[in-house]
Amino acid sequence: MTFKVVITGAGRGLGAVLADLGTSAGHDVQAAMRSPKKASDLPLDLDSEKSIEAFAATMASRLDQVDVLINNAGVDARAFGADPAKRGPFDISGEHLLATMRTNVVGPMLLTRALLPLLRAAGTAKIINVSSQLGSMVVGRASGSDVAYNASKAALNSLTVKTAHLLGDDGITTIALHPGWLKTDMGGERATTDVEEAAAKIWQLIDRLGPEQNGSFLTFEGEPHIW
Repeated sequence: MTFKVVITGAGRGLGAVLADLGTSAGHDVQAAMRSPKKASDLPLDLDSEKSIEAFAATMASRLDQVDVLINNAGVDARAFGADPAKRGPFDISGEHLLATMRTNVVGPMLLTRALLPLLRAAGTAKIINVSSQLGSMVVGRASGSDVAYNASKAALNSLTVKTAHLLGDDGITTIALHPGWLKTDMGGERATTDVEEAAAKIWQLIDRLGPEQNGSFLTFEGEPHIW
């Protein structure tokens, strides 16, 4: 089965690999990114409601439905100039924390809302909110040096279960996804999971995802993740 797919944060890392693999598999992939590299790339700044609205209008002109929305774009506080050594709850600035929340939580919320007519048109759409193990209250309490990132992913998990509750009767399955500790610029040198491996398993998960997983927090291998 092939899907009409929207992927955010497709300019690099996991998003870029997901887009490439999806296109290779025959899916109609709309790859959105903050800084397009070529004319065919789709600009999307999740910090801007105007940009989100413009992107949704473009999607409505291109697609009659969206089968899969992958809210993948995400940052930590370093993206906004936070000192790498000062990102804990007792030294990070409120500005840096709020900026991270804006990108990682508010952006996906507004984009999902803007694309809702196309998701409903699919009948059995799937929304994948790319979270993190650091969004787990159990894991995050003792792991991760960036409280803004941890808190934003916990908030994204909360947004996921609320979205799942509200859209489940429409045939839309919404999950939060831990993609692994990825070997990317954000993941760093100590990361343990290969991006290509994780992306391939995420596509396998999407293929088999159904209503029984609605509102779940899953690993990239499809296993339940502790909240």
